[in-house]
Amino acid sequence: MHRNSLVLIAALLGTPCAAHAADAPASAQQAPVQRAQFAYHSAFLMNLHHFLFNLATHPSELEPLLQKTRATPREGAVLRMAVAFYRTNYAQRDLLFDETMAVIKRALSVDDNRRDPNGLALPDGLPAVLKAAGPAYARLAWADDDAANRAWIVVAREFDGRYGAAVQAAVEHGLGAGFPRAPVRIDLVRETGKRQGAYTDTQVVIPAGRPSYQGLASMEMLYHEAAHVQTSSALEASIEARLKAAGRPTDSELWHVLHFYTVGAAVAAAVKSDGVAYEPYADRVGLFKTYWAAYVPLIEADWAPWLAGREKMEEALDHMVGRLPEGL
Repeated sequence: MHRNSLVLIAALLGTPCAAHAADAPASAQQAPVQRAQFAYHSAFLMNLHHFLFNLATHPSELEPLLQKTRATPREGAVLRMAVAFYRTNYAQRDLLFDETMAVIKRALSVDDNRRDPNGLALPDGLPAVLKAAGPAYARLAWADDDAANRAWIVVAREFDGRYGAAVQAAVEHGLGAGFPRAPVRIDLVRETGKRQGAYTDTQVVIPAGRPSYQGLASMEMLYHEAAHVQTSSALEASIEARLKAAGRPTDSELWHVLHFYTVGAAVAAAVKSDGVAYEPYADRVGLFKTYWAAYVPLIEADWAPWLAGREKMEEALDHMVGRLPEGL
């Protein structure tokens, strides 16, 4: 991908908000000692699982899909059965926080080409459903899903190769911790079925088909999710300790807001060196104008100055937690 292509993609994404326009300090622009490593996967069984989960959480999409792909009556019957099974057993569960869903994800983290779910540590009944639905999914949707996944990987790798060192250094500086030394597994699926999109515990699952995750946003989502593995843990613990000491509820979203802001600002600053304007994901989808609007004054007063080297991290956190409105 040539530089002109990078500029075009970034231009289509828009321009950065004023709060994100400031450059990161020089120390944050230095290449990290060890680059973060990402192990990309477009795995059949992982995609089949999320395909069925997405249809179970969005049941109105099934019949149009069957018509569009010209499914046979048998294929339609098998997929309806599989989606019904997922609606009954999994649709109300959270992909990230529910242990059953975590068990399924870990069990399906096998060879990308494997299509036989038998012999994996899956809940009762699920192997038979995946086995039955696999051929229909393979014929009707897998080729397109796999292509979308692989196209996303190509773009993410291209941007990471050009800007990743600067982004990583700025994120590690901003969040106060490094990325894992071991490669982070990145599973690409067409759609997760989860409203928030991507999700991460010790591995990352990213919906490659989401329009909001394309272009330079692929790199932001890559580093945002990978930072959830360990990089933001110290920040979360530090904020939680301050809230606890102040007698406040410890379930504040402040740490995640700062996580979002930091990674978005790091990407915007990195690509600015090539004259590219990038609007961070949270700004583009309106999070800082809606759900997180009350956090913006805190970010502008203390977190942005910390990222720019004009304030110490501990002081910034003390100030923000001290002024955090009730209910946040």
